[in-house]
Amino acid sequence: MSNIENIFLDRRKKEQDLKLTYSKYIFNSHLIMFLIIVLGAALINYSKWIAVASQFELYSVFIAATIAFSYYLASNKIKTYIKEADSVFLLPLEKYYKKIGAKTVMSLTTTHIIAVIIFYFATKPITSIIGSINKLGICLLLMIIILNNLLKYFQVIHYTELVWVKIIQFIVIFIQILVVFIVNTYILIFDMIGVVALAYCTFYIFKNATNKASLEDQEKFVVKWNEAAEYDKHRMENYLKFVNMFVDVPLSGVKVARRKYFDILLPKLTKENFTKENSFKYYYYRVFLRQENTIYLALRLMLLAVLVIFSFKNTYVSAIAIVSYSYLTIIQLVPLYKQMSNNIWHSILPIDESIKVGSFKKMLSNVTLITTLLLTIIAICLSNFEIVNISITVGALVVANIIAKVFIEKVK
Repeated sequence: MSNIENIFLDRRKKEQDLKLTYSKYIFNSHLIMFLIIVLGAALINYSKWIAVASQFELYSVFIAATIAFSYYLASNKIKTYIKEADSVFLLPLEKYYKKIGAKTVMSLTTTHIIAVIIFYFATKPITSIIGSINKLGICLLLMIIILNNLLKYFQVIHYTELVWVKIIQFIVIFIQILVVFIVNTYILIFDMIGVVALAYCTFYIFKNATNKASLEDQEKFVVKWNEAAEYDKHRMENYLKFVNMFVDVPLSGVKVARRKYFDILLPKLTKENFTKENSFKYYYYRVFLRQENTIYLALRLMLLAVLVIFSFKNTYVSAIAIVSYSYLTIIQLVPLYKQMSNNIWHSILPIDESIKVGSFKKMLSNVTLITTLLLTIIAICLSNFEIVNISITVGALVVANIIAKVFIEKVK
């Protein structure tokens, strides 16, 4: 038994070390300082909004936050740490996996309880106005969280994931959180119905996960090794894809789905796209929008810039945000050329290197111009329509594109 525990303990430690390594690159001193400033600005605006918000606005924001938080609790994946080869090498030790599974459920439950505490303090300014704390509701919420994680575990390890069960889990958690903060007869009725539905889901999963043909020397619940391994592989793929928006990670073997919703941004496919001068221009746009996570890198930085602009609503701060966005985006997009040049498709067509470089530079210039222009429009709309403010913001747009141009010229 100790052998299988040591195996999974070692896997857990290796994954934690990997995530810690990537976190050091992502949360560097510059980003931490930036996030602290953004958090301070958000808290200031949050306190000001609380003072003037109407009851309808308070309820709307709280319900929206509850929906998002309920989705997190219902969709957060468990960490099985099971690999494909385990179905062969760990099969004789299958009956000892339940102790590891119990630790997995406890770990996820602890994480969710901490998240509930954070959610409580984050929404307390709103809930102290619109409602009061229901202590019995808190106990029921903790029980539902534990039951929710047990259902996840049994579906992944012993049965199969069911969409309708996930939907019920989400609805029950959402209603239960409302019960904790808002006392209402109708909500309590729906809460009781939800608890009964969740109890039925538990009974259904346990009943169908039971190995009816098991012998005396077999476990009542058989581990679905292959399905659990695929589940955990998909979990790590999602994590690596997210981290790849910040730093380069090894994505070999990771499935990257084509993003059809970005097709509208691609140039219209015509015979002109395959001429000598335009061929790589079209390929670079495809890579930027489909195959790499670079577009999410730009969107992420844009979102942070918009958050700063919206929080401060100051022309000078907006100008700094636009210029900073341009600098941070372009220094991370410029190395993309060497990364793409290592792919075999980059060398198939007999095209001069100067045409490839020129097409890449033009693509980066267009991306920078469009995104900084959008930020400029947002900054102008959020500020007073005065000539001085507009001039400063437009000046920041010009400076941002000049900086981008300087770095783009370094592509060779």
